[in-house]
Amino acid sequence: MDFKTSTSRGLSALALATGLLSSGEAFAAGFAINDISITGVGRAFAGAGVVGDDYSAIGFNPAGITLKGSGGQIGGVWIFEHGKVEGYAKKVGAPGGRAYGKDDISIPVTVPNLFAQYKLNDSLYFGLGVYSPFGLETKYDDNWFGSDYGVKSELKSIDIAPTIGYKINKHWSLGASAIARWGQVRMTNTSAGTGYSDFDIDGWNYYGRFGVMYEFDENTRIGLAYSTVSTKVEHTLKGDHKMSGMPYPFLNGEWDGGTVVRLPEMWLLSGYHRRGNFGYSSSIRYTRWEHFNDFTLTSSSRLGYHTSKYNWHNTWSAALGTDWFYDDKWTFRAGVGYDESPVRHPGLRTVRIPDNDRVLMSVGFTYKFTDHFKMDFGYTHIYLPTFKAKNGYNRTGLQGTTPGVGDVNIKYDFNAEVLGLQFQYDF
Repeated sequence: MDFKTSTSRGLSALALATGLLSSGEAFAAGFAINDISITGVGRAFAGAGVVGDDYSAIGFNPAGITLKGSGGQIGGVWIFEHGKVEGYAKKVGAPGGRAYGKDDISIPVTVPNLFAQYKLNDSLYFGLGVYSPFGLETKYDDNWFGSDYGVKSELKSIDIAPTIGYKINKHWSLGASAIARWGQVRMTNTSAGTGYSDFDIDGWNYYGRFGVMYEFDENTRIGLAYSTVSTKVEHTLKGDHKMSGMPYPFLNGEWDGGTVVRLPEMWLLSGYHRRGNFGYSSSIRYTRWEHFNDFTLTSSSRLGYHTSKYNWHNTWSAALGTDWFYDDKWTFRAGVGYDESPVRHPGLRTVRIPDNDRVLMSVGFTYKFTDHFKMDFGYTHIYLPTFKAKNGYNRTGLQGTTPGVGDVNIKYDFNAEVLGLQFQYDF
């Protein structure tokens, strides 16, 4: 069996409902993605938005764009998940109604990003970011032992974020981004022993991010950002629902499919201080996942709907980092971080989003080729303690079935490596 659960941080918060991006398990908790800054990768994203050593503040705290002049960057991350999965799941046609299995996890994924900005004068800055703040992918073979609960779960999303920053005085800066977000959700699974269901839906919505930054002096600052991916905003996705091989022939064919998801709002508090040849950074993030309770896919077929139970909780994450300014060309950095999962116990963890708390251990460097051109590299090892998924709860309109906890018992033992590379040019 081939198992994939990748972590792309790249296309956007629509995945909230099925969580998958161009990669897989989003390696911030839930299916959030932080890897839009390679200098950030090197310090576990401590100081996100206020360090001022690249152009990614657009994706964290838009007030931070006032820390740099005109320029841009392009980069990406390569994410490799590895480990093992084993256990059992209730399955139609299996001996005793229960299928067992085990296999290795081995998944490589790449996720790009792009940022640019222009300094109009000493007060006014304009920027544009194209990146992925949410995403997830979990992919198994069609015949794996838990296929009735999920074969492929994928989110692809992209934020296009025009941004404005305003420096009020030497202490205060403000910033705002108007975000157009596109997302695509793909969910497949087997059904009733012989059938196969495939939802492929997408859509656009619009959000905002606001930030404020206070500089005590040129070496010390703090920033607060709020992302209005609010729990009160419903994001509608529409597309196709295809079914084949179903025991009820009237279900086979191509139907209209859709979903409505509620996305989490986020608060990010970051700080930075430089003393001599060293810089010290920290961040705390609060994400409101509390309205991600049930996730329902609707179909114009007689199936009607399919609902999965999540009941996620709000989460905190924290990171500490340091930079060593070795000389005019080289900067070295390191960081540690902790990400809390919105899943509180195995009975609420599904095979579609096998999420758990995680610890990040990071290193990185910057090499300056010229006064205008430099390269950034970052590496993060992501450690997840061994965990289990026991959430087999789902509800299907046609069948009226309600499998529950105990129908699934699958152990996940995997970690991930993140490698990032980006190039910056200052005009």
